Amino acid sequence: MESPKKSLEERYVEILADIDTAYLERTADESGRLSSPFLVSGPRDPGARRIMVIGREFGGRGWRVPYQGGGPQTYVDTALAKHRKFFAEKMEKPARPGTFFHFMKRLAFKTGQRGLIYSNLFCFDSMGRDPRRSSHFPVVKKVSKLLLDAQIEHFQPDAIVFANGMDSVGIRRDFFPIAGEDKVCQGRRDWEHEGIPKGHLWEFELHETYRCYRIHHPSAQSSMAARVRRRLFEIITESPAPVLSPYSQ
Repeated sequence: MESPKKSLEERYVEILADIDTAYLERTADESGRLSSPFLVSGPRDPGARRIMVIGREFGGRGWRVPYQGGGPQTYVDTALAKHRKFFAEKMEKPARPGTFFHFMKRLAFKTGQRGLIYSNLFCFDSMGRDPRRSSHFPVVKKVSKLLLDAQIEHFQPDAIVFANGMDSVGIRRDFFPIAGEDKVCQGRRDWEHEGIPKGHLWEFELHETYRCYRIHHPSAQSSMAARVRRRLFEIITESPAPVLSPYSQ
């Protein structure tokens, strides 16, 4: 008999159970710089068209979950509630143009907010900043990859937008190789015929299943970057209706 599908919460618990609880308690880094792990909750409506945006954001206090004991299960419950509240508040407040959440609000306006999933390339930050200089980055990288895989497999998004920018492209390619024996990305199309360089906008297929788009980080202010964001909204709006079954809770 086939084993029942694990819930996302169960997968989160398994992943976090394999790391030192000091990362949940925020005591792994003696300087106290690392946030606690950032766990992604689901869209408001799992039956809506699911668009997952993977950013490269550093949430500062918004990512820090007070540790209440009880191990990974208690942490997961608390962290998911934190993510829902954090994301909802960000989407409700005005956002300055050129920021990640300004991009998210525009995407929500074009496609509907109920199916948006906010994820992140890294599941930790360091004092609200990039964690790559932390001595704990090997753990950050490993856990980030495991969490992203769990989210994608669970939510089965109809579209994934990689909006993590070019300075972290090496990490994205480590997570999701575009060449070699471990290749999981297959190029589908670009818009060079419209005068948009492939480096600005590229569509590819992940794991032969998920349609993905790679753009610059929404903070990019060039006229081309702004044009690409507008074109992306058109492309996603014009894309076919969902073909994957809604995920099961």
